[in-house]
This record gives sequence, structure tokens and C-alpha cells, in this order.
Amino acid sequence: EAVEIRTRASGYLVRAAFREGDLVKKGDLLFVVDPRPYQAALARAQADLQSVRADYELAKKNAARAEELLKTNVIPQRDYDAQSAAVDQLVARRAAAAAAVSSAELDLDYAYVRSPIAGRIGRILITAGNIVGPNTASPLATVVSVDPLYVYVDVSEVEGLRLRGAGGGVARVGFPGEDGYPHEVPIDFIDNRVDPATGTLKVRAVVRNPDGRLSHGLFARVRLTDGAAREVLLVADRAIATDQDRRFVWVVGADGRARYHAVKLGPLEDGLRVVREGLSPSDRVVVRGLQRVRPGVEVTPELIAMRAVDSQSSPKETPQ
Repeated sequence: EAVEIRTRASGYLVRAAFREGDLVKKGDLLFVVDPRPYQAALARAQADLQSVRADYELAKKNAARAEELLKTNVIPQRDYDAQSAAVDQLVARRAAAAAAVSSAELDLDYAYVRSPIAGRIGRILITAGNIVGPNTASPLATVVSVDPLYVYVDVSEVEGLRLRGAGGGVARVGFPGEDGYPHEVPIDFIDNRVDPATGTLKVRAVVRNPDGRLSHGLFARVRLTDGAAREVLLVADRAIATDQDRRFVWVVGADGRARYHAVKLGPLEDGLRVVREGLSPSDRVVVRGLQRVRPGVEVTPELIAMRAVDSQSSPKETPQ
């Protein structure tokens, strides 16, 4: 979350009340616009209110006297009505004067520019001595939240719908300078529309950053999971070859000869590729010397162990 700091008061910028790069709390004073014109306007509004209140109290007393005189027929009805109307008019004037005081207090408060969020403030973009106002083109500064941070990822519509069906899921996140994906964080938002240009949905994960070490705008490595474990087939990614627009692997049959198997692939898991279609668990796949393999060529296989995938770094499917 990033907020441009602007002032709703017009006038001379007196000072900045922070050091560039500081962590600030919501409500902290950041800038001061010359408050003297607003203080004078507030004093004038308060004086007007006091004057109206005095007139109102006098009008009430006059109306009470007129009511007593009317009872003894000393004054006509129209004189009493005039006194009552004067009281009603002053009630309205008193309300207007009180509103003017509230408006002047608000204008004075605008002269003290405060942070609307907690975060880290950037450099000062307009220095003291300049004239500023609501229509000033440049903000005074910018504050970005540091805890939490939001990580946005575009995923396919299929993945987005699967995550939504799972109630959000989990993201594993790694930032520059970090090994692997040390942050396991919740997904708190999945957009309500697919981008028609890319066919993707925007997903947001929430990363806690209490020490403020991470900064707004960082790029991140992200792996997503809906939290459900699935059994999937994996082959070493180096075993996959390309035939025009098709992907295939070489499988050693029971007769020891190589056979061409077209496959449909899924995500890459630490050097191992998910195979959605085209293989069975018992198939023996050629992973080395692919350039020497041809259909029907006899192969003398040497079975090698396929290294396990770290389940903590599994992105979109959890192999077992």
C-alpha cells in the first residue's frame, strides 16, 4: 500500500516534521503549512458564535417579557410574535455560526499534515518555503506500508478458479538475497474478473514484515498451492524433447527398445516436470544420451534414482 502525502490547506510550507526514510505511525505529523491565517479565521468564527449566543440569550429574555405582557394585554399579539420570530432566527444563526467554527477548526487541522497510514516515508518532494495547496501537482512525500506487504501474482484462470475453490490457498515466497521460498503466507485475495488480454487472474498474498527489512516494489519468486496433496508423475526435465509443437519422452519398452511417447506437461518442480498425460508409473524414461536415441533403437538401460522434491517448495501441485 502506497499513499501520496498531499495537503488540503493552501499556504506557505513551514517545515517537515520527519527525517527522510523514517518509519512513521498512522497520525504522525509530517508537514506544517503556515497555520496563522487559519488560526485567525478560527478566532473570528468563534467570536461570531459568541456574539450570536449573546443575541440569542437577550432575545429569549425579551420573548419571555413579551409573553407576560401579552397575558395582561399590555402589548398586541404582533409584538409578541415579532419577539418569538427573533428567537427562532437567532437559533438558526447560532447553528450557522457553530458550523462556521467547525469548518474553521477543520481548516486549521488541515494545516498540520499527518500520515494516513503506518509505513516508511520517502524523500521530501517539496521543501519548506514553497507555496502548496490541494492543486499542487507534486505530492509532498510518499508513505509506503511495510507490514504487511502485498505480493501480487498473475495466474491462469484454471489455477485461479482452483485456488478460489480451495478458499484461497497458500503462497511460498522468496525475495532477492534469500534462498528458496522461506515465507509461507496466506492468499487473501483473488480478483473477480479475468484479464481478457492475458486470460489471467490476479492473486494477492500477505507477507508479514515486522522489522521493515523488506521494501515496497521488490520482485519476488512465488509458488502457489491450494494446500491439497495430489499424486502426480514426475520426470527429469532434461528427459523431455520437442518435436515441432509437441513434447515427448523416450520410453524403454519390455523388449529393450526405445519408443516415442507424446506427453502433456505440468509445472516444473525443482528440475522435475509434472507429466499430466502420456506416461504410467511403471514406464522407464531415458534421461541421458537423448541425441543418440531413435525409434526402435535398442537401449541398455541403467536405472538411476530420481531425487525427491522438497514438499516445502512445491508450487501448484504437491507431488507424492
